[in-house]
Amino acid sequence: MKIATYNLQIGGKAKQYVHWSHLFEVVNPDIFLVQETCAPEQYMTAQFWQMYDHQVYWKPIESQAWGSAIFVRSGQITPIDVTGFEGYVVGVEVAGFEWSANAGRKLQIFSIQAPAPYKPSVNQILDQIARLSDGSDLIIGGDFNLTIGVRHPSEKHQDQDLWLLERLRKQFGLISSWQAVHPNRNLPQTLRWQRDISIPYHCDGIFVPAAWYRYLDKCEVLASPVWEELSDHNPVIATFAAEPAPALPSEALPMTNVKFPFTLPS
Repeated sequence: MKIATYNLQIGGKAKQYVHWSHLFEVVNPDIFLVQETCAPEQYMTAQFWQMYDHQVYWKPIESQAWGSAIFVRSGQITPIDVTGFEGYVVGVEVAGFEWSANAGRKLQIFSIQAPAPYKPSVNQILDQIARLSDGSDLIIGGDFNLTIGVRHPSEKHQDQDLWLLERLRKQFGLISSWQAVHPNRNLPQTLRWQRDISIPYHCDGIFVPAAWYRYLDKCEVLASPVWEELSDHNPVIATFAAEPAPALPSEALPMTNVKFPFTLPS
């Protein structure tokens, strides 16, 4: 299973409505969290929408042509409204999703583009998600406009929002897909701001249940001149295996010098 998140930058630079189709050609995600997207049918073929229009939920920001969206390849989706953040946040509940780490469980998914002021907005969004959560498996991803990882002391950009990682872990049982795979790596750039494109802002990510850790094969940030032309954000892709890797005895785990930024699930 593949989960992708991607901020298109106000519908896409130069109004090149190819972002969805290009990502599907390169990644072919099972779940796609999209921010700052215009009406999704503008980006894909008529044949695609004939097959999948009922698997997409999109809501624009008031008075704007763009907003947030979620695509889920299988299952029946039911929209979940996050009051006060319409278009910035969209949510769906999915029944009958083909891949799940917990057979028979429903799935709730939220695609977020945090508006300013970022920290209060993200906290308010999470407050609502907490009230809406019903014990289903939960995926939260998108553009948080906050650093969503632990930085090393040597990294150039040092503002850290560890409160967000702690809240997502402790209250929702979620871990960062990218940092779970790369616990000792510098955070890669997911946003290139015009004021200083050399600063590696890492504000886009995918948070999944800690119980899915054993299924997590890889997580990558797609970077190339093509992606840089299409948006000032880079897509983030998390890939999960159909079956978890075999469990190793505790004495065989190479834990000595690893600095995990989260608590490993039992």
